[in-house]
Amino acid sequence: MVSWPLGLIGRLKQRQALSIGFNMYIVFLAVSLCLSVTSVVNASPGAVTALAFSPDGSRLAVGAYGQVVLYDTTTWAVAGTFRQVEDSVRALAFQPDGQVLAIGSGLPAQSGRVTLWDISGTKSPTTLPTQQDTVEAICFRSDGKALLVGANDNKARFYAELPAQTNSVLDEHNGRVQAVAFSPKPDTIFITGAMDKVVKVWDAKQKKTVINFDQSQAGITGLVFLPGGNQFVGSSLDGKLQWWQVNYNDRTRSYNGNRFRQIDVHPGGVLSLAISGDGKRIVTGGQDNVVSVRDSSSGREIRSFKDSMKPVYAVTLNLDGKLAAGAGMEGVVRIWDVEKNELLQTLTLPPLPVSPRLASPAVKPIAATAKSKHRR
Repeated sequence: MVSWPLGLIGRLKQRQALSIGFNMYIVFLAVSLCLSVTSVVNASPGAVTALAFSPDGSRLAVGAYGQVVLYDTTTWAVAGTFRQVEDSVRALAFQPDGQVLAIGSGLPAQSGRVTLWDISGTKSPTTLPTQQDTVEAICFRSDGKALLVGANDNKARFYAELPAQTNSVLDEHNGRVQAVAFSPKPDTIFITGAMDKVVKVWDAKQKKTVINFDQSQAGITGLVFLPGGNQFVGSSLDGKLQWWQVNYNDRTRSYNGNRFRQIDVHPGGVLSLAISGDGKRIVTGGQDNVVSVRDSSSGREIRSFKDSMKPVYAVTLNLDGKLAAGAGMEGVVRIWDVEKNELLQTLTLPPLPVSPRLASPAVKPIAATAKSKHRR
């Protein structure tokens, strides 16, 4: 669900941002219940920096500078907007029941904010305690009661009970934390990944690191768990996907793990990663402007979509992985039918009011641009 890197959400890396000319730093986003997507810090106002399908697939959340826009996936009409956002939206994740959307944003080197938005409008938005740098990754636990947050201050935060004003600060990375994910096995492990090229595995009960995977040759931009709960996939700025597994030995009461697969997917870097709700498919977006859908267990490519003209900062899949969405520097959201290899819709976000930070958190839908179906 979802990195994150234009804020993976905007997501290009700092080294790649230098060659782009938009004066932006890039970070990342991601996934089903977690947005393991990448993100860009100071993205162009027109860039789309985060995407997430709701768990039932009825809504598509789109994050950009100053706003989150919800689309009805039947009509592709705007179903709602949220504009209590600082700078660009860098991470999006739906709570498992689909009623609450977690939004990560912030001002670079100044603040980081997670807002919980009840998309039905029956409850006021809740803002978790602010931090000192932008929020880049968000993930809900499978029961929806706990939240993991990764930020550009090199820290992750664990909220054990929502809504909560207290959290456990996980301060073991030496780089910006761009990816976080909970194991679907309750109270076992969760993972964090950062620009220090390390994926850390944490014991969920003790909030203690039990394994460090340091095989990546570049910063980690996304993480997603596979359905079994002990294997996960990570993406990185060297253009690779990697599969790791973690095992627990009951006799010795210790963890061990290994990397068992690595494949090249996007020359120039993987900027975004997400997984379908059923866990069977993953989707990536790259610096090469390509969106790729793959089998999550084998890594086999199912589809490669090349409609985008610029780097893809955000991707997401619906529940069964048959709909894929991608967006990025162009500011255009594309939705594909994976089975038919067909571009279904092209969406352009509604314009912002003059002062987005002072606007109402939720406004009535404004007509969006939706182009007709087109076969690849």
